[in-house]
Amino acid sequence: MKKTPFIFALLFCFNSAFGQTKQPWLFRWQNNKSNQHLKKHIPFDTLIATSGATLHISFDNKKNKPYLLLLHGMGANARVNWYKQIKPLSKNFNLILPDLIYFGESSSSSKIVSVEFQVQQIQEAISKLGINEKINVMGFSYGGLTAAVYNQLFHSKINKLIIIDGPVKYYSNQIADSMAHSLGVKSINNLIVPTTIEEFDGMRKAVMSSDVRLSKKMKQKIIMHKFLPFKDIRDKQMNYLISHESTYQNYNYNLDKTETLLIWGEKDGVIPSSVGVKLHQTFPNTTRLIIYSDTKHDAHFRKSNQLNEDVTNFLK
Repeated sequence: MKKTPFIFALLFCFNSAFGQTKQPWLFRWQNNKSNQHLKKHIPFDTLIATSGATLHISFDNKKNKPYLLLLHGMGANARVNWYKQIKPLSKNFNLILPDLIYFGESSSSSKIVSVEFQVQQIQEAISKLGINEKINVMGFSYGGLTAAVYNQLFHSKINKLIIIDGPVKYYSNQIADSMAHSLGVKSINNLIVPTTIEEFDGMRKAVMSSDVRLSKKMKQKIIMHKFLPFKDIRDKQMNYLISHESTYQNYNYNLDKTETLLIWGEKDGVIPSSVGVKLHQTFPNTTRLIIYSDTKHDAHFRKSNQLNEDVTNFLK
């Protein structure tokens, strides 16, 4: 697999949820490049109106290939988050890549920010695509929680589950803020959506396995174009998770019934690998845990070749 230029991969980590006008050329180039990559490997692209949202979904539907739903994290839309998975995984699976609601080209006038709402609208959209067989579901970070909630609500529709660095069950507000404080950042919200260079640097330390030199000017541009425009909606989403902590801790996500692969970065500075370890200890008969050494909250980039191989072997 051809290696992505380093600056390109870096921008992926900081990609915004929506396209912006008058962006610096490098950001526009990155967006166009990821669009071209998606269209090359995933033939269908559509907007689907559901009961509560409009969902942008890219998908394939070749015969005799199982379906794999990919749910992205808070830092990117679908095509960017899964850039390193799209080509290799599309060889064996019909990929379904929705932009989660309030990300990318997906939207809702309801302003509902619960994970359950995300899941219900995605399932409705998948049904409208005529996909009625069981699917596999993989999610990263916030998408990992979304994947787990998908299994909580629609267990009968899921074959296998993959959670990558997900804040599932054993993640808490206390852990989140402790991780932020250790990096000199006020709260988890400021780590997810940094508004200052200091917060931006803390986020990079938590997320990225490899450091890279960025000028102060570039940092400011990334903050201005990739984070600040979405601060209000991200704060609402994060505050909802914080206020409903007990709900997401009390779910068992049907992990005792579904074969599940747990993938974590050993040095994840956002959602520690201890969360994955506890999940595996609680559900030892149905889960398999893989921890990648020297990796933070970017396993799908840092260890993309290994992750793609592990995912394919697990699902096949």
